[in-house]
Amino acid sequence: MDPGKKYAEVYVDIRSLGVDHPFDYIIPPKMKSSLGVGSVVMVPVLNRTQVGYVVALKEKSSVATGLKEISGLVDVPPVFDSHRLELALWISSYYIQPLTTVLRLFLPPGKKSKKALEGALPTHRYRDIIKTAVSYDRHDPLWCRRKAQKRIMEALAEAGGRMEKSRLLEKAGSGRAALKNILEGGQAVLEKERVMRDFRYESRPAGGDIRLNSYQKACVDSISSALSTHRVFLIHGVTGSGKTEIYIDISRKVLEMGKKVLVLVPEISLTPQLFSRFESALGDRVAVYHSHMSEPERYDRWMEILEGDIGLVIGTRSALFTPVRDLGIIIIDEEHDPSYKENSLVRYNTRDVAEKLCLIRDIPLVMGSATPSIVSRYMAENRQDHTLLRVPVKAQNTRTVKRQVVDLRAIDTKKEDRYITGTLYRSMRQELGRGNKVIIFINRRGFSNFVVCTACGDIPRCPACELSYNYHRDVGKLMCHHCGREEAYTGICRVCGSKTLFLAGSGVQRVEAALQARFPGVPLFRMDSDITTRKKSHQEIINGFTRPGKAILVGTQMIAKGLDIADVTLVGIINCDSMLSLPDYHMNERAYQRITQVSGRAGRKDKEGRVVIQTYRPESGVISHSMEEDYESFYRQELESRRELSYPPFSHLINLVVSGLDEKAVETEAKKILDKIHKDIKMNIDILGPAPAPFYRINRYYRKHILVKSRDIGRLTGLLGRSLKSYRKEKDIRLIIDVDPVWIL
Repeated sequence: MDPGKKYAEVYVDIRSLGVDHPFDYIIPPKMKSSLGVGSVVMVPVLNRTQVGYVVALKEKSSVATGLKEISGLVDVPPVFDSHRLELALWISSYYIQPLTTVLRLFLPPGKKSKKALEGALPTHRYRDIIKTAVSYDRHDPLWCRRKAQKRIMEALAEAGGRMEKSRLLEKAGSGRAALKNILEGGQAVLEKERVMRDFRYESRPAGGDIRLNSYQKACVDSISSALSTHRVFLIHGVTGSGKTEIYIDISRKVLEMGKKVLVLVPEISLTPQLFSRFESALGDRVAVYHSHMSEPERYDRWMEILEGDIGLVIGTRSALFTPVRDLGIIIIDEEHDPSYKENSLVRYNTRDVAEKLCLIRDIPLVMGSATPSIVSRYMAENRQDHTLLRVPVKAQNTRTVKRQVVDLRAIDTKKEDRYITGTLYRSMRQELGRGNKVIIFINRRGFSNFVVCTACGDIPRCPACELSYNYHRDVGKLMCHHCGREEAYTGICRVCGSKTLFLAGSGVQRVEAALQARFPGVPLFRMDSDITTRKKSHQEIINGFTRPGKAILVGTQMIAKGLDIADVTLVGIINCDSMLSLPDYHMNERAYQRITQVSGRAGRKDKEGRVVIQTYRPESGVISHSMEEDYESFYRQELESRRELSYPPFSHLINLVVSGLDEKAVETEAKKILDKIHKDIKMNIDILGPAPAPFYRINRYYRKHILVKSRDIGRLTGLLGRSLKSYRKEKDIRLIIDVDPVWIL
């Protein structure tokens, strides 16, 4: 082996567990000084060139012959350091995914594919800056003879010797020729300054100094004592308990230590208010990072984070993979939210990945929720490295929120609207009459759940999923909420030609229409995923709703959390029963969390709050616990139910979903995988299935799943990963490996 050569261990970007190991390549002499761990390279593989990731450098290779040289170095900054490589290796092992698929999460925006990596980096924007190169004396006779140049130099002097070129010429009232003479004479110089495509929300002034109560202070003191070590804190605080103030106080302490802060939120809709609160308290080193930013904006922000210019990042789950240097703490707000689970190739859970990163970096993780997930609450009580912190009172309002249940079975639908019942209508009229605001929550998009022909009984269904279409009135279309397929709505039955179509059930658009009819003249705002696709649309809606005076906000789950608006005094929940009907063991937990969270939007600051819950199942335990604001009883009851069935937190689950266009092929492949599991995994596990998934056909694909339970998830993922490396599925079959699923649908 040539002693002068150096070698790199490279993971080649091929999405297959079968080749999920590094290959040795020779480092060309011209790359020795520029290539390092974390570099992205192009390498020869058989007769083509592939993207690769350098994970190690070494002086020797165990491969005797046939090694090839690295072809080229991709023009991106190193995408991981030793800490993040360790994290990526853990994600790959735990979630049973090829390492190269995981490493794509760490790539800068716009560089997530081979084609993009082979291209140039996103184009930077620059502006021309003029700077004085000599001291200027307004009485110098040379300048007096050249008035245009004199005006330029005087304008520069007034601006402190530095100004953007276009603004300078405008202010001086001089032409380019005069400036050219100055530059050629050496009296000033032109520099190119990079312009960052900055994405910022409107920041509102802080409402004065915040005084923490004794519970908040206890939380801050406990977390502050562990800022230099790894520990997980779960803040269980009732809605309105001031968890954000705790986050801000802790963040200030971390920033004063010279460290950086990462704050994660489950949805983009939560970022505007949180950004405003943090920036008002901590200054302009606060930035946001999420998918509603344009790709160039996200790239510029990614580079600012890499270069250390950002002190605190607020973002959704993708922000976890930004290159934050000197990270001092991670804060996860609304930790219970299932949106923290990624549902693409690498089905990671943000909470678990964040905890692992904090462990690797030996820093604390802080999570907060008014309705902690059952698993997180259980771990906070039972794991040695976890601490449960309680804030059982509201920060600025000691009044109890009044709750009322309307039994929809008891109303006379001939006299009363089932969407805005008499009880809810009277409550709304009273609060709006006082100049207050009202939030109306419904857990469904669209206008109606489905369309039915009253003449022949036909229900239009999505041909790809065999599930009923939802009607969206604002665009006049029938839409499938599972695969996205659309059809024009004509109002005529496609089977019998009748015009007697009935729009059954309710969606947010139907409720919006009912509110417009019953409260004309009251400002009405809607927030759901159909209407918040534009950049900053979340903030525009919230800004409109928070203007002084009465207003109504109607929406889906986006409005159920995080909104802290002082004069919201009434929350109406249209019909929560759909949350209780899905065949998933999480359903009680999800329903309780949603009802409690949206109820918590009422009665902030010094105003009394009311909640009206409309339901066909008032006797439900979820409803009764929500009415009594009794998380502890709900938690204990749900815990015992899961203990009996050996569901998390008393086990871990892996859901293997086999899908394909051919129903029989899917069934054959599912049995093949089951046989392989029985053959290769010799440990104590429970297996359910193969069985049809609750949503059996989605976008033409038939779906069967195998649910594997185990108490030793580390051992199970290791054995299953090794087993699947030798598994060769049919080319027309898809396999999803979902470790710790948050939905089993």
